Amino acid sequence: MKTPVRLLLAALALITLPAAHAKDDEADKALGDARAFTDSGEYAKALERHEWYHKNALRINRAQYGVRLSFALSDWKDLADKYPPALASLKAIRDADVKELEAGTGKPETFHNVVSINEKLGEEAASVALFKSLDAKQPALAKKCFSRADKTLLNQGEVELFTKYGGGFVSYLEGEIANHEHVVAMMKSTAVPMSARSIKNSDERLVATTLELVALATKQGDATTVTKLKTLAFKSVPDPRIKP
Repeated sequence: MKTPVRLLLAALALITLPAAHAKDDEADKALGDARAFTDSGEYAKALERHEWYHKNALRINRAQYGVRLSFALSDWKDLADKYPPALASLKAIRDADVKELEAGTGKPETFHNVVSINEKLGEEAASVALFKSLDAKQPALAKKCFSRADKTLLNQGEVELFTKYGGGFVSYLEGEIANHEHVVAMMKSTAVPMSARSIKNSDERLVATTLELVALATKQGDATTVTKLKTLAFKSVPDPRIKP
């Protein structure tokens, strides 16, 4: 089973970040400069560096994929909280990607950009609306984008749309458990700083996903599924919150 991009993000961000900084390529320098300019109050310069990094990072080094949609966007949002033009710029990039998707020229990676930005902005409902549009007009693309939308659909209670692409709750969780164990094994096999933290974060994501699924199954009055979900997840992560 393929590991969804969203689960690889955390692991890849931690694995590639130290290597990328050691390489000291242009992308790393731009992101570092953006942080330094933000700290020194030179917000216009910081914004220029963020814009440059977002546009060029993957061209320079594909290993920047995870950092670009996680740490870098978090830094950009921090800047946007202090400097309104940074917020306008981030939204403009997001809106351009949305138009590209709606025009039928976007890719799953484009959708991932939008979802990641919306998450930082607290605008997950907009991601759901976009996915619904793809579902109605471009179902083939929606299918390819589902692995970037599933968590948002769950969080927003879009059960019908979620199950259309993700299948039943139990089969979906089985896939999540397999992906979680893959990430954990990968992190344990590498001598990467913060690998223990990454594993803990993966544990927490699996518990959170299980609890979301349990809540939805409970709402549907499906006690059998609730028990199956807890039993499966507890075997992988023996957390008292999901004990059967």
